[in-house]
Amino acid sequence: MNDSTISNDNRLVVIQRNPRSGSGAGRNQLLILVRDLRRAGFVVRMFRSRPSLDSWLALPEKRRQLRCIVAAGGDGTVADIVNRFPGCPVAVLPLGTENLLAQYLGIPRSGCELAKLVIAGRTRTFDSAIANQQRFLLMLSAGVDGNIVHAIHANRTGTIRRIGYLWPTLRAFWKSVPTLIRASTPDGTHSATGTHVIVTNIPRYGFGLRFAPEASPDDGLLNIRVYHGTTRLQVCWHAIRLKLGLPISAREYTKFTATNVVLEACNACLVSGVQADGDPCRPLPVCVAVQPASLRLLVR
Repeated sequence: MNDSTISNDNRLVVIQRNPRSGSGAGRNQLLILVRDLRRAGFVVRMFRSRPSLDSWLALPEKRRQLRCIVAAGGDGTVADIVNRFPGCPVAVLPLGTENLLAQYLGIPRSGCELAKLVIAGRTRTFDSAIANQQRFLLMLSAGVDGNIVHAIHANRTGTIRRIGYLWPTLRAFWKSVPTLIRASTPDGTHSATGTHVIVTNIPRYGFGLRFAPEASPDDGLLNIRVYHGTTRLQVCWHAIRLKLGLPISAREYTKFTATNVVLEACNACLVSGVQADGDPCRPLPVCVAVQPASLRLLVR
């Protein structure tokens, strides 16, 4: 791990607020964060508009003064910030539904605690990955959970609560048809076919599922897991056993690590259920490449 500390000369903190996530209790935590940082002598600017923030940080003097960008929202908000401002230190105020990155880093939903973290200025570099020119931080998957993400976002009007996943999850399980997907490395070292493929960078996954508990976010490798079940019932039963920690036969899946992997549909089928960091992606094929030490996050 590569740890460093931001200079105390950098006194500008910029907050990108996700309007859908940063409301209600989340808004109160934002106000606490701003209050505590200003009391500590920092200059704080908050933006809801992405174009406004982009224009403001395009000014060279602002970039020189910048301490960090606070991503106030879910994992998708963090990924969006990293895509728009590569190399900038990012702090996470977890206001989304799952907040897998914040969970992994041990960052609570607390403006007071995040202010302490920003003031301390300790950063660590992590890997990210590029999928068809788009950077993601945590995971990309193709299959049933991609269908769920697409269904949820198609009808989203505000913050997504866990209960909001129930109907799309059931519909994806029982109405979608599992489609064969091939995951292979460009050099031909690895190749596996299944109905659900996950490319991940951290050991956490939504709803507490542990598809790759051995994954490390700073080892320069992607962890790929290909599930071989071909029926809805098999997919459902597999997820239940993962959640409950029940034994799963090694014959049910293939897993490997790689720096590059290609996901493509078998038999010329269209696989539109693709998601990255909880946001919908374009249909397969997709080429994924790890980007070692490309993400700089504030840590405790």
